[in-house]
Amino acid sequence: MKKIIIAFYFLLFSNITLGQHILKSGEYDNGLRLAYDCQSNKITGYYENFTGWNEDTKTPRFSCIFYIEGDFSGQKTTIRTYFPEDKNEDTIEGYMEVVNEETINIKLPEDHGGCWNVQHFADKPEAFKLEKNFNWIQIRYVNTTKSYFHKEQSNDKKLKSYLIKGDIVFIEKIENEWVFCSYFGKKTIKAWLKVSDLNKL
Repeated sequence: MKKIIIAFYFLLFSNITLGQHILKSGEYDNGLRLAYDCQSNKITGYYENFTGWNEDTKTPRFSCIFYIEGDFSGQKTTIRTYFPEDKNEDTIEGYMEVVNEETINIKLPEDHGGCWNVQHFADKPEAFKLEKNFNWIQIRYVNTTKSYFHKEQSNDKKLKSYLIKGDIVFIEKIENEWVFCSYFGKKTIKAWLKVSDLNKL
């Protein structure tokens, strides 16, 4: 009888978990980067894409940029999106759906400023396909005027390089009051930053 009960609960648990897909951290196509922290169950991400080209300024004419945060709750999860540094005025709440282990959908009730000319998120769910896995646990942005990189978890190990407010970092681990992260600029920098210099989740 005991074996039958154990088998029943095993089958029940299997039926619950079947069909549920794991959200993977990494680079998705069309400018989306996502991170999933299984310890805190937090989703963080950053979308950035451009269209058109201005020959005079040598810059794109239109941009669609927003930050993503949410608490993972299964296949379909509520997310909050906003332009970094403008959370209070720009937040739009939508949803993210994990279609399978390689594809997610994002749908917003309205588009952020600039997105109309780049990528529509309000018309229908937009699909994004995973292109490259990374071991990011969080994606966050600098929330201070300057944030200096450190070679080690020590104020005495400060480097000359620093980030400015709004810069995006991709975090691999968090230890005490420090994060080890990557910054993708003209060159990639991997070092430690202070947690207090980043946006709160």
